[in-house]
Amino acid sequence: MLTSGILLSSLLSLALGSPISPRQDDNYTPPLTFGVIAARSASPVHLRSVNANGNAFWIGKDTQTYCPQIPNLVCPPANETQQTVFAVGDGGAGPGAGLYTIVPGGQSIYVAPTGALGFTTAHSAYIPPGSAVQTFNATAGVGGTLGQFTFEGLGATGFLACPVNRNGTGPYQVFADVDGLSDEDVPGGGVDKCLGFNALTAPYTPEKPVWQYA
Repeated sequence: MLTSGILLSSLLSLALGSPISPRQDDNYTPPLTFGVIAARSASPVHLRSVNANGNAFWIGKDTQTYCPQIPNLVCPPANETQQTVFAVGDGGAGPGAGLYTIVPGGQSIYVAPTGALGFTTAHSAYIPPGSAVQTFNATAGVGGTLGQFTFEGLGATGFLACPVNRNGTGPYQVFADVDGLSDEDVPGGGVDKCLGFNALTAPYTPEKPVWQYA
């Protein structure tokens, strides 16, 4: 697993990589692809990566991926599967967001009515009823700075990192701070233990996308 410092520096160094261009359509704008880093000074989540694991997003859990044994399918090397890569369509202008994968059908990102930031299972389009799949936006940053990943649906005012343990320690599950978020919705016993953070983006395009996140 990459440490936060190594992750941050590696993402910044990759920010100059070429954009994805799967189509040669003049009207097509490739998605913005990026890693997400939490920013909340003097907190245990500061400058740590947001990772996909178990259909949820976490700070303090490793990214979890899967690549099937299919003839002629070349799985990406291990160092390309440690980072969760997000994608927001139309160059970052939304309206939807997903994970950067090659599995047929893709994997969409959503915010559940409970506020939990989640992603769809591969080969399934199921999203919990009442979830929001739009109003995601991302910026790439200018002049070597980091951009931001935002969600404005369901009355959300930002992102939260909610500890799974009642003593307030991680790992931390990522939620949107939606209207009506209650203690029953989050792990760890209460919303008051959650830490608000800014979701910073570092543009990142791996040489080969993962097959799927798991």
